[in-house]
Amino acid sequence: MDIMTKLKILGEGADQEQELNVHQISAGSKNPSSGSGLPTCFMPQHITQPRERHRNPAHDKRFLPGGIHTCPLPGGGSTRLLKVLQTNICEFDCFYCEHRASRDVPRTYVSPDELARTFMMLHQRHLVDGLFLSSGITKRIDVMQERMVQTVEILRAKYHFKGYVHLKILPGASQAAVERSVQLANRVSLNLEAPSPQHLTHLSRKKDFLDGMLTRMVWVKRLQQQDPNLVPAGQITQFVVGAAGETDRDILSATNQLYKQIGLRRAYFSAFSPIPDTPLDHLPPTPLLRQNRLYQADWLLRFYGFKIEEIPLTPEGNLIQEVDPKTAWAMSHPEWFPLELSTASYEELIRVPGIGPTSAKRIMEIRHKSVITGPREFTHLGMVVKRATPYVLYNGRLLSTLLPQTRRKLTQLDLWSASSNPISKISLTPKENPSTIPPIYEKEVL
Repeated sequence: MDIMTKLKILGEGADQEQELNVHQISAGSKNPSSGSGLPTCFMPQHITQPRERHRNPAHDKRFLPGGIHTCPLPGGGSTRLLKVLQTNICEFDCFYCEHRASRDVPRTYVSPDELARTFMMLHQRHLVDGLFLSSGITKRIDVMQERMVQTVEILRAKYHFKGYVHLKILPGASQAAVERSVQLANRVSLNLEAPSPQHLTHLSRKKDFLDGMLTRMVWVKRLQQQDPNLVPAGQITQFVVGAAGETDRDILSATNQLYKQIGLRRAYFSAFSPIPDTPLDHLPPTPLLRQNRLYQADWLLRFYGFKIEEIPLTPEGNLIQEVDPKTAWAMSHPEWFPLELSTASYEELIRVPGIGPTSAKRIMEIRHKSVITGPREFTHLGMVVKRATPYVLYNGRLLSTLLPQTRRKLTQLDLWSASSNPISKISLTPKENPSTIPPIYEKEVL
């Protein structure tokens, strides 16, 4: 089998990873600066913009080898990663996975030298800028982890590649293999898939939530504590959403604990999509809206100073689908609003729908330097005026009174009336978010 055929099989096999699947996320902001928009795919700050590519057919998606994906950069622009598996041979039989051992699919393997050589060929042709390397899990887990490590070692030592590498850590990998992975990669990840050991039993019989996976994440944290220069883009994880009977509270609680206790850089959420010839192929697909709401709630926890118990949930423990979590919080806290823009603190400003960290900082800066004469100036500062209008005052006046064209549509009374409030019939009383990581694990391992 030639290398391009292998790349097609192994590149398609890596598509379950959510870090690059940003096309599945509905329209929203690419950074936390505007309201409660959705995050873009993260790339470390020190990665430079891709080299300019000349227009030619080789750069058309129709002619690219399998596994090449375009990933947006936080500051604008994009980069291309080769996203590929070392092998799609897998001994595990995860109920949701297209590569489960009992499923009849084409299998292949690419050696470290062949994969490194092919990557450098693509890199030298300006087709890729970085590598995202994962793998199926064979009987000898450390052997496959070592093959992945060897691939990156060849890139670093033989080809002197200094660019971005995201390396997967396999469940059950040895401490030595984890340490070497951390030394070589810009980012590492180990996908928990479920928020607790109990939920994981609905997805896999072989994966060990505590000893097989969480322990490896703790090892990464300790290595970073010993040397802060290791894995500058941090470690991440991924959850499959909607296949294990978990609630949004379960996922957000586990994610919040991982941020605090393991130093997780971020979590990704993958809406479950049934795959034919798997034990879960009878389940309905999870709506992408649920996935997007989780990203928005996660954004509030990471960048907006929200506490887990402040995220509005239904009595069943799920996020409200009708409006984004930030708007849901604002609508359930009328005592906070309207907020005076000329005197509000940064912490207060970022709670307003339509105002994010960047626009809040700009408002704070400009109000000390000059007088803001009208709503249009707030737009230039990055504020989404249409969304913020019902919640803010400027010099004692509602912004809606400064916008004649919207005065009839946006009134203070309508905002809080039951008829116009999409969440008026849903209980927003915060409930305790129980830990989904067993306390015994926290004591003995963390």
